[in-house]
Amino acid sequence: MEITSVELKQKIENGEKVLVDFHGVWCGPCKIMKPIFEKIANQIEEEGSKVQMYTMDVDNNRELASELGLRSIPTIKGFSNGREIFSEVGLKQKDAILEMVQKLS
Repeated sequence: MEITSVELKQKIENGEKVLVDFHGVWCGPCKIMKPIFEKIANQIEEEGSKVQMYTMDVDNNRELASELGLRSIPTIKGFSNGREIFSEVGLKQKDAILEMVQKLS
């Protein structure tokens, strides 16, 4: 579920539909959202969704976080067809995350 910057760049370049939760282990709201995000990821994978969901620790991927213009976490970004489609900052609950999946579907 955790993705590296190299893997993410490759998926973006391939035009894949990817939803990424950028987080930090020290971030309180991130700790709340990550299990919700992971549960939805498992659910949509079982349903055969074309949308792939990953998490990325910004401290381990500082260069990419900077390239993507991340200013605060948690941030969820959606990518499709080789480009960023949307970026949502802040703690999101299940319904909001599911809406993001739908935007990419």
